[in-house]
Amino acid sequence: MSGAYDRGRLVELFGDDASTLAEIEREFLDTAREAAVEIRGTEDLERIAKAAHRVKGASGMIGADALSRVAAAIEQAARACDLPAVRRLDTRFSDEVTRVASQVAAA
Repeated sequence: MSGAYDRGRLVELFGDDASTLAEIEREFLDTAREAAVEIRGTEDLERIAKAAHRVKGASGMIGADALSRVAAAIEQAARACDLPAVRRLDTRFSDEVTRVASQVAAA
């Protein structure tokens, strides 16, 4: 199983200061967890699309490619007004957020 995100990408962007990296990781996880709650807790497809879009961009920045892909799929489904597809993808989204959190905790 490959890493949930590429910590090396963070080091390239922000340097290897441990406290800076920890802050960025914490902020990313806060954003991703809030988005997961928002996606699961509403049927407002515009809100879902916006939440998924935020995570898609942030995930791409840190190299969380699997999370970025599922966020993109949720955003696309929401923009297509396909709530059943959003719901099918929701578990994968939450699982990927958990994978990133586990890697952060192990770092």
